[in-house]
Amino acid sequence: MDHSPITATLSTSAILRKPTPRLHNSKTNWDTYRQIKQDKVNLSTKPKEHKDITLETNHLLNSLQHATKEATPNSDPQRTTNNIPYEIKKLVAEKRRARSIWQRTYAPDKRRKYNRTSSKLKSKLPEMWNESFEKYVSNFKRQDNSIWKPIKNKGISKTTSSPIRKYSTPPGPWAKSDRGKLLAEHLSEVFSPHNNDQDQEVEQDLATPNESQDRLKAFTLKEIKDDIKMLNQ
Repeated sequence: MDHSPITATLSTSAILRKPTPRLHNSKTNWDTYRQIKQDKVNLSTKPKEHKDITLETNHLLNSLQHATKEATPNSDPQRTTNNIPYEIKKLVAEKRRARSIWQRTYAPDKRRKYNRTSSKLKSKLPEMWNESFEKYVSNFKRQDNSIWKPIKNKGISKTTSSPIRKYSTPPGPWAKSDRGKLLAEHLSEVFSPHNNDQDQEVEQDLATPNESQDRLKAFTLKEIKDDIKMLNQ
């Protein structure tokens, strides 16, 4: 038999792995990188020996790494962790065990134990949620606008697709699969082309020449004011 040892790591909280180090990210300023690279890299040197080539190669790599670090801002990724307390995990395991035993035996005492464990778990969960919410809210900061991110899209109203019903007397049934057909029929009735037939009465009035009218007598602004005062009296 193989007696190879098995090594396991146990922890009461989640073990967070460090992110893979990267030389650049999406916020790297490549214009700054090019400027620093042009200032640091010297192309006029002429290595003569193998040692000189090695030194120049290391200098070039260090210059490129330095330029990338200078052009890349530091970013601290915030990973939300959902660490469930050990007490909650224990109550969940006890509830599942008690439910399994009760479903196999249907004994009254096992049912009471299952109900007692379930009630205890229900009373502990709000405490955990309140504590988690308080911790979540306490991490908000006004400087980095993190306080506005959770409510950024809360005020945007969501448009819902209204149900379509056939317009008739009495009203028809609600449309389920033929909504497009009913909508097309409604639009064809509403948006009908205009009647381009000529109105004879209108054409006759337009063809009749206007009779000459006397020109209006000129008036002054003072006369208008006097008339307005007389009307207001």
